[in-house]
Amino acid sequence: PDDTQVDAISLSVGATHPMLKGGSLITTVIESIYAHGSLSARENAVMDLTERRRKRNILRHLPAVEFTAGVQNVFIPEESMSYSDDGQTKCIPELKGGRMKVRVLGGFDKDPARTNSRSDDVDIADDILCVQDGIMVVTDFVAESFVLNNETHVNEFPELEILERSLMSVILSGNFGGCIATHLRPQKLESETTSGAKAPNLYNPLEAYEIDFTGSNASLKLKEGSATLGHRRVICPTETRVDLAIVESIVDMSFEGQTECEVSWDFNATSPILQTVDVGLSPRHASHENRKQVELLIHELRQGRLNLNVSSVGGLSVKKAATTREDREGLYDWKFFNALVAPDDESVSRLIQVVHDKRTMKKLLAVIELLNSDLERVARYALTRAWKAKDIFDKEGISDPGKLIPGHRMARLGSLFLCGDLSQ
Repeated sequence: PDDTQVDAISLSVGATHPMLKGGSLITTVIESIYAHGSLSARENAVMDLTERRRKRNILRHLPAVEFTAGVQNVFIPEESMSYSDDGQTKCIPELKGGRMKVRVLGGFDKDPARTNSRSDDVDIADDILCVQDGIMVVTDFVAESFVLNNETHVNEFPELEILERSLMSVILSGNFGGCIATHLRPQKLESETTSGAKAPNLYNPLEAYEIDFTGSNASLKLKEGSATLGHRRVICPTETRVDLAIVESIVDMSFEGQTECEVSWDFNATSPILQTVDVGLSPRHASHENRKQVELLIHELRQGRLNLNVSSVGGLSVKKAATTREDREGLYDWKFFNALVAPDDESVSRLIQVVHDKRTMKKLLAVIELLNSDLERVARYALTRAWKAKDIFDKEGISDPGKLIPGHRMARLGSLFLCGDLSQ
C-alpha cells in the first residue's frame, strides 16, 4: 500500500509515588494515524578509505529520506477525568480537535513531493522544502480547543491580605497552533571566524554539527483567561492573541548559540482588568456593586511587536521588529522594554521619562491602591515629589545635573522645592 493508517489509539499515562504528593493520570484518544514515505541512497554517499576521517561525515552517509506521519484528531475524553497533581499545583486539562503532522526530509535537491507536480498544482503559500545537507524535521501542530483549570497553593502574605492556605485558581481556554522546524547539518568549514575566534573542532561531535530552528513559529489565542487569588481576580480580554516567530536561531549540539525571535501581542484593543472585593468574598460570585476594578494597561501597551534576542550565555536584549510600522514610535516602543531587560546608557533617561508620565503613573497608583492602600500612599508621595522637582527644573531651564553645582542655584532650587517660593 502507498501508506499506513491506524483508526484510533487510546493512550493513558499515570504516575504516582508513595514518597511524593499528588499523582497524574492523562488519557488521550488519537484518531486517524497515517504515515508514508521513502528511503533511498543519498547521492555521493560513497565511503572513500583514503579520505581523512571526520565526525562531520556521518550525516553524508545517511540515506535520503522523505517521510510523513500525522494524526488527524487528538482529544481528551471528558469521562476520563484526566488530571495532573504535583502536590503544589493541580491541573485538569481538556483538549479537542488536536492535529499534528511530522515531516522528515533530507538528501534531496528538490522537494520529492513536488517532483512530479505541475506548477499550477502547487499552493503558493506552501514553502518548498529542499534539504540536501543533513536532516530536517518539520512538525505542524494545532489544537482547535483547549481548557486548563489550575489550582496552586500560595504561601501566606499578610501584608497583601493573602491568608494561610490560599489557593490561586487559573482558568485558560482557547486555541493554539504552530510549526517547529529543526535542521541538523554540518557546520560550515572555516579556518577562522570573523571575530578572530577559533573555528569549531570538527572532530568533536558537539562542535561539528549545528541545529537551525529558523522559521519556527507558535500562536496562542485566548477565549477566556482569569486568575483568582482570595478576594482578587485578574481577567484577560477575550480574543487575546500572542505570537512568537523565530527569525534566526542556530545553535551547536550543546545548544549554545544566538537566537532572534519576533514577539507580538494584541489584547483586542482592551486591557486586562484587576478586580477586588472585600476579604472573605469571591470576585466570581460577588455582585457588581461590591466589586472594585481597574484596567492594568494603558492604550499603548495593549498591542505591540518587538524582536527579542537571546545571546549564547542567556543574555536578553530587545530591538525594533522588522515588521513594525515606521511611524510607530513613542515612549513605550522597543526601547522601553530593552531598558527593563538590558539596561544601557539610554535606559535611565527612558525610565525617568516613564516616571514623569503622569498618565501612566496614575494608572499604576490605581492598581497599587487595590493591592495595598498603605503602599499606594507611599508611592503617591514619592511620585508627587518627583513631579514637583521636574516642574521646577523645567521652569528654571535645568536639563543637566551639572547645572545644580553652583551654591546659589542649589539654594534657589531647594527653596522652591521645600517652600514653593524664594522667601526662605
